[in-house]
Amino acid sequence: MEWIFDGIGTAIITLIVGLLTGGAVGYKIGINKNTVKQKQKAGDNSSQIQIGRDSNGK
Repeated sequence: MEWIFDGIGTAIITLIVGLLTGGAVGYKIGINKNTVKQKQKAGDNSSQIQIGRDSNGK
């Protein structure tokens, strides 16, 4: 019966480390995908229209 619990401590530690690492990487990727780059071609005090998606992804 002892062999069932032999690797459970290592498995739990590996799971926790994997969740923390995966969560941090996923968060970093999610934050970087929300950046929108725009260029202004007209001069100051001019009105322009925007074509494309807004920052909410709509």
